[in-house]
Amino acid sequence: MNIGEFVRNETGAVTGFIAEAGFDFDAIFLEKVASDNPRAPLFNMMTKSPRGRDVRLGSIWERAAKETGETYFGGYIDTAKSGFVPIRIFRSRRDEGVWNVVRQTARRRRGGADDVRLPEPAEKTASGYRVASEND
Repeated sequence: MNIGEFVRNETGAVTGFIAEAGFDFDAIFLEKVASDNPRAPLFNMMTKSPRGRDVRLGSIWERAAKETGETYFGGYIDTAKSGFVPIRIFRSRRDEGVWNVVRQTARRRRGGADDVRLPEPAEKTASGYRVASEND
């Protein structure tokens, strides 16, 4: 589900918004993380507090799609109302200077479907229905 958008302006700065029913941040900017740690995020997502202070919302890392190699960003925001919100940021297919922010939904794992055994249909008897067992 799309929940926001980032835009690169003429000076190269990236700003945007992220909004859902429980939060609405309309002045997000990215701050480059300076770290030698290879696992450190590439950027921190920042916004201004009601009093104008810089507040960190979350972090993002650069990723590459397994199938296509296309670059995108994965990360999270942490809000008081919604808690930890995993996000992905993809370049817009319509406008090169726009990046769409997508809430990453939980993935369902398909496992064990081959091991599922459906019950046998019930047999009708004179006194009612009897469920067939494995020993029949």
